[in-house]
Amino acid sequence: MATFFGIEERNAQGFIDRHTVCLPHSADGKTDLRYIVSPFRKEDIVFIKHCTSPSDLHIRAIGVVQSEYPSERIPDVCLPVDWVWQGEKVVESFDERMPLCGEALYEEHNIVVQREIIDLLPERYRLPQEW
Repeated sequence: MATFFGIEERNAQGFIDRHTVCLPHSADGKTDLRYIVSPFRKEDIVFIKHCTSPSDLHIRAIGVVQSEYPSERIPDVCLPVDWVWQGEKVVESFDERMPLCGEALYEEHNIVVQREIIDLLPERYRLPQEW
């Protein structure tokens, strides 16, 4: 099963246009090495989100990582992504507060949020019904 990574919208400028996802930067402008310990893998699911409060999650875009190797065209550490859905989906009625709303990048473990994302994926990225 793929890993789900949430990316705060303000840290995702240009990702969709460039068909990439890039590792966040620290305050000094360098790639934040904290995020290299849990790297993206091919077929991981990334989503751009926006929070207006710790209990309010808006999904703005969903992508599937296409390769574990950084793109050579971009100076940052960026991986190619197929952005398969764009819009706005408000996730309601999940059983926990969102403590990571301010994080630039995090691994999403909430099963309700994961299910909402899976439901938005095109059919070619879903598991067969017999699963």
